[in-house]
Amino acid sequence: MGGHRILSLKQARRIALAAQGLSKSRKEQPVTARKIVNTIDGIAQLQIDSVNVVRRAHYMPIFARLGAYDISTLDQLLAKPRSPITEYWAHEASVISAELIQDLRVWQRRTWNDRSAGFSTEQHELSARVMQYLKEHPGSSARQISQALDVAPVEVKTHWGWNWNDTKYVTESLFAQAQILTLGRNSQFERRYALAGDVVELRPEIDAPHRHEALTRLVARALKALGVATAHCVAEYFRLPIREAKEELAAQALDGLIEEVQIQGISEPCYLQAGTKIPRKIDRDLRLLSPFDSMVFNRRRLEKFFDFEYRIEIYVPEKLRRYGYYVFPMLHGEEFVGRVDLKADRSRSVLHAKQVHYEPGVDSSIESELRAELERMARWLELDQVEIGL
Repeated sequence: MGGHRILSLKQARRIALAAQGLSKSRKEQPVTARKIVNTIDGIAQLQIDSVNVVRRAHYMPIFARLGAYDISTLDQLLAKPRSPITEYWAHEASVISAELIQDLRVWQRRTWNDRSAGFSTEQHELSARVMQYLKEHPGSSARQISQALDVAPVEVKTHWGWNWNDTKYVTESLFAQAQILTLGRNSQFERRYALAGDVVELRPEIDAPHRHEALTRLVARALKALGVATAHCVAEYFRLPIREAKEELAAQALDGLIEEVQIQGISEPCYLQAGTKIPRKIDRDLRLLSPFDSMVFNRRRLEKFFDFEYRIEIYVPEKLRRYGYYVFPMLHGEEFVGRVDLKADRSRSVLHAKQVHYEPGVDSSIESELRAELERMARWLELDQVEIGL
């Protein structure tokens, strides 16, 4: 890698944290819809997950970056036609900037939920009926559509979680194809489907982008959100194929749009946008990042750049867990300093930090900052108190 600029690992960390909106201390001031949209625009996605041990995953990154806010503001943005944000497949199911829809549609290949290639004649006919129903009834869930179109539920349940009837197969396929999108979710956390044109503005010039043009934009957007990254990091951000991502990064570097750099301690080539500034410092704010935060969902990147090993242990048998069930990495300034196994015990109105594990060498004075952050989160969750320990 002779001739490329060399960055220290500290410099790389600062660039990454700034790109993810985690470089400045949070202010005690109102969080507006515009601030929420700008935050999502910066990181491109909020991963969605149904686990509600503390609060659903897509709400947590905004709190980590902006502080306490009214989650109904985010809900209203997602339920609003022609909103700047909506839901689609990105890293996983995610809240994303609406402008990414058409490019993501070209490159998302999730055959487990788009089964349309194997549809029967009856299922193709149902697809047309669903589209017509949503034209007249935007904002309907798959359950509501099934009831309205008299589609029978699945008779034999063979899966512990997914037992889809034909309406669910059809709506998931149409959603994967971006023929239908969502106007948020209902109180049961079900998608409220609508025709794509009723959700986002479909401009003819981007309605069917060329694959290469879409890849160019997605690679650039991923790198912007990551700040500095290996080719694997860039590809993983939107689940792009690694070979094509590498080729696109090389092409953009050759064109001077991005810069290839060497980071001390990382053997792979890394990339950053041309003109990226290296922050002089990262504010020493203590934040707890959810397991699905875009800063931590690439575990390999977390180890390479921050020397922090993190795994989610939800599916690990309890006796084999090292750190707990729903563990939040603890970020302090530019270092990951520990892990907290959190649970919002709503029956007792308690935010319970069941286990706290600090990294070796972390100063004990950080305990007071952790308690302050837990108390801040408890107030946001409308819980009365904090408990630490089993």
